[in-house]
Amino acid sequence: MTVKAPERIALFDESHGQANWQQTGFTSRLIETNFSGLARILRRMGLRCVPHRRRPLDIRPGQAELVVIPPPTGLYDAPRERWLPSAESHLLPSEICALVEFVASGGSLMLFGYRFGDSFLQSNLGELCAAFGCLLNDDAVVDVRRLGRLYPLTGEFVTGPEGIVPPWAAVGIRALRWRSMATFTLLPGSGVIPLVVSPGGPCPAYNRRHRHLTFQSKPIAVVGELGLGRFVFFGGPHAFETGPTGLLHAADNQRLLENVLSWLTRDDAESVEGSACGASEAIARRWQSLCEVSNDGTQTQSLLTIERALGHSQTLRALPRWKWKE
Repeated sequence: MTVKAPERIALFDESHGQANWQQTGFTSRLIETNFSGLARILRRMGLRCVPHRRRPLDIRPGQAELVVIPPPTGLYDAPRERWLPSAESHLLPSEICALVEFVASGGSLMLFGYRFGDSFLQSNLGELCAAFGCLLNDDAVVDVRRLGRLYPLTGEFVTGPEGIVPPWAAVGIRALRWRSMATFTLLPGSGVIPLVVSPGGPCPAYNRRHRHLTFQSKPIAVVGELGLGRFVFFGGPHAFETGPTGLLHAADNQRLLENVLSWLTRDDAESVEGSACGASEAIARRWQSLCEVSNDGTQTQSLLTIERALGHSQTLRALPRWKWKE
């Protein structure tokens, strides 16, 4: 008697405001739109991609192999060009607990934040990240050399293989292209490590909530293991999206995504702890000499200059599509 192999399912969360992105005139961040490229790669790997549109996201061990959470948002306030809080877009405590149990039991989780984190999206994705041992910061990495000329959805920055920490993730990578995105802070003892770090220097991270500016290299993507499962978090979605602002097919972005998905689905069995110690120490040494400028009550010229540039480029706003310029 032939035993049928269990179906491999990748579940895409569409129940926390991911469809609200279309309120700006852009396409929504759903499995059929901006995340269609990611879904196509997963299908090639043998997974069936299924949207989850009903709350709660009460995923149980064995129901899926991978859960993908695109950036959740509140409701769009068009006159003020900002996102408003929406209870329906917030992850419930029970949903966070269910996702932790799902990963600990052997599942995989991939999630995407956005520039300026929850302070921009009016979501609580940071609470989910904290449950896995890292903080989603309310900041954004920006290339200050381009801020004065470009809108946030056209600006980008580049990283190379030297900015990738786990060796398995750097295979086949020469260059990666990113748009403005949030960074992460790793909590002590969590076992979470950087996947990719920002360039630092001319690409600082500006924290919108605390008016804090750092020129140090910061994690823009992290990976970790919890129990029997694995997870990867990105500070923004654009690098792996299709559509007018997506960069999936730019540089070696698709190869990085394929490397990450192979690790998440155990095609690459290397563990986080065993693969990253030497690489992470090398990254830390390389960037330790970079300075940090913070607002400690004194209005530094660097901070004020970047804040003016951010305001001029409208990076602090949720722009409607009609304002976007190529």
